[in-house]
Amino acid sequence: MTASADRRPLSGIRVFEISIAVAAPCCGKAMAHHGAEVFKVEAHSYPDVARAFGSAWARDPELADVFCDTGPYVPEMSAGKRSVGLELKYPEALEAAKRLLATCDVFLTNFAAPGIAELGLDYESVKQVCPDIIYAGMTGFGVDPDKPYYPFRAFGPNQAPLVGWDALTGFPHEEPAGIPSIAPPDYMGGLHTMLAIVTALHERDRTGEGRFLDISQLETTVSFLGPYLVGQDLGVPEPFRNGNRVSWAAPAGIYPCTGNDRWIAVEVPDDEAWQALAGLAEWSDVPAHDAVDQAALSTYPHGTLADRIAHHDAIDAELSVWTNRRSPQQAAAELQALGIAAYEVLNHTGVLADPQVHDRRPYSIAPSPRLGRDLFVRNPVRLSATPPYVTRAGPNMGGDTVDVLTEIGYASDDVEQMVADGTAFVDARPEVVLERPFDRWYESVRIAEFYDAEGNVTGGAQ
Repeated sequence: MTASADRRPLSGIRVFEISIAVAAPCCGKAMAHHGAEVFKVEAHSYPDVARAFGSAWARDPELADVFCDTGPYVPEMSAGKRSVGLELKYPEALEAAKRLLATCDVFLTNFAAPGIAELGLDYESVKQVCPDIIYAGMTGFGVDPDKPYYPFRAFGPNQAPLVGWDALTGFPHEEPAGIPSIAPPDYMGGLHTMLAIVTALHERDRTGEGRFLDISQLETTVSFLGPYLVGQDLGVPEPFRNGNRVSWAAPAGIYPCTGNDRWIAVEVPDDEAWQALAGLAEWSDVPAHDAVDQAALSTYPHGTLADRIAHHDAIDAELSVWTNRRSPQQAAAELQALGIAAYEVLNHTGVLADPQVHDRRPYSIAPSPRLGRDLFVRNPVRLSATPPYVTRAGPNMGGDTVDVLTEIGYASDDVEQMVADGTAFVDARPEVVLERPFDRWYESVRIAEFYDAEGNVTGGAQ
């Protein structure tokens, strides 16, 4: 497989991306993996948070000017993209951006609607430059200025409490736990947008017309609450935080095992599995906590789902004693042998060591202009004849400015003048090549496929 023989499905599609954080960047990265040429337009005056994070090991005053290239989120969100440094608040930079836009098929942004309009890159302005553009506006609340939340800015973590996700997350006797650390709304918004763009490109092939895609992150997040919202209209009781328990299985939960912070997940969905669990040799040796629990224990082998739900606390207490005598692997093996759904609760190290994850090689390693080579998550959509890949990890900030502006018709002297004027910029000290502290582990852990600058797989293949 080489770049010269690229048959990936989005090969030939050009994407103009002006974005921040996760939602639009992860969409653009997915498009790059499937062959699109993605231009990420960046500005020192308003840098992407992925640039601001950097890496702790690079917090050295001597590396201050290249710190923005070292963060792990740079390849994670921009692998395969080209970075173009333009300060769009200047007319000359905006003109360069529009010249680039005229060559593109897709405009992708998750900037707030008022902000993107102030830049002069709203749909009507972009359409004048490129009439058949597929314009994907991933705003928090849509682009209609008459809607109440129009002027608000949004990030994935604040969408979850806004639409009620957090109210469903946690234990009934505690405050909502929340889901801010991963921000699922960002990724779901990105996936919705990827599908919308591909759909619109297909329609453009049929009609020759561009499309405006108004994608509200609020709405993409609300869409996952459909059954709950319909239930409210039908008078169904409001859902509540229920920890790890569910209405269709008991016991169901997370139980402690031997070792420090080691756990196993168990779910018993039917009477057959329950009878197998209740018949464990050691179960009858576990003392009940009180007379009521003892009475409940006596009915375990014959209890219905309703019985088990009613006595869930007692069952959890006894099952926890049983699991606490075993390692997670041992407990899982014994329960699985009985036909009971059970598996170790894995931390990040455990996930990487998991045989299924390990053998699927979830990461890519590709050349990096700042780090020699870098690691990032592979695209999980594995097309058989045209698998996704990229030939470069995260770009240096502004590292492609000169090449891209030259490609769209600027003379070298004009580009140099724009850089000198501060309307455009290039990467700082491109000759400085660093190395991640864990770079030398890549070959030994064997969780990645290695790609060279031509798209050839050079290591880690099955």
